[in-house]
Amino acid sequence: MPYKFSIFCSKKLNLPRKEGLFFALIFCIPLFLFGTEKRDNFNTLSAAKSQNSSNVSLSSLSSGQPDVTSVNGVVKAIYEAITFPEGELPKMDRFRSLFTPNAQFIRLDPEGARIMDIESFISSFLERVRTGELKSFYEGEIFRKTNAYGRIAQVFSTYEKGMNTEDPKSFIRGINSIQLYYDGQRWWICSIVWEDERSDNPIPDEYLR
Repeated sequence: MPYKFSIFCSKKLNLPRKEGLFFALIFCIPLFLFGTEKRDNFNTLSAAKSQNSSNVSLSSLSSGQPDVTSVNGVVKAIYEAITFPEGELPKMDRFRSLFTPNAQFIRLDPEGARIMDIESFISSFLERVRTGELKSFYEGEIFRKTNAYGRIAQVFSTYEKGMNTEDPKSFIRGINSIQLYYDGQRWWICSIVWEDERSDNPIPDEYLR
């Protein structure tokens, strides 16, 4: 380009070719430097945007709790937090963090419904641990059916659990009905209703496979 431009300058301005080349270089260097500066500014801006996007992603993890960024994470955390081997304790701080402060816990049995708030449930559970009634506890999911709409989710989570035993043959089964919502940053459990399986109330096949 400078060479062709120099010929153009030489013809239009009646300059010798050398002077035309010199004139073209003087004209083009500022343009080149301006273009380089624009590219550098663009690269700097892109890097800044990338860094800001990364910060936004990290801040959206709700105080760094991966448990609550998905329905799957919440349900998994329920079982992990409440399960404990003999000689240890359940992770009740982790368990509490999954629920709204006014979440309801409803246990159904042949006698009716026992309704608790989260602190009553935790206090009752830990009292059984303290007195030695619960030396160990296992509860795990064996099947799940989830229905969701918008930021609402309803989970039927079929479980098996064992108290003071690690023998699967001694486990009993049941279903946790878990209601959740997403507040734009994380998932919250607002209620959980459960019932153990009995001979007169077997779990339907649709909740087992």
